[in-house]
Amino acid sequence: MSQQRSGEPVSDPLSKMKSPDVPVYNCVVIVSPRDEQGLVRARCATVAGLEAAGHSEREALSQVVSAFKATIARHLAAGLPIPWVEPPEQPAAGEQQRFIAVHL
Repeated sequence: MSQQRSGEPVSDPLSKMKSPDVPVYNCVVIVSPRDEQGLVRARCATVAGLEAAGHSEREALSQVVSAFKATIARHLAAGLPIPWVEPPEQPAAGEQQRFIAVHL
């Protein structure tokens, strides 16, 4: 382990892997408990109209994140404003919130 002298910047080994050209967005997703059909439902709390259902939370989240990424990319490419929900939706009783960093 190398030591750092006072006043010198800390070397970040991951800094070479980071790209300033890749935007990162916070996708906030609200996950509902399983319904009568055994499906987990997830909806984006920060972009209007993005919802999915899956046999597991992972499946539902994957679908919502894919839709989020496609929606953001499509709006940016077309020069359109992103349809952000302000303020973001809040989870109801029994629901949980997930924060997912999405790199375009």
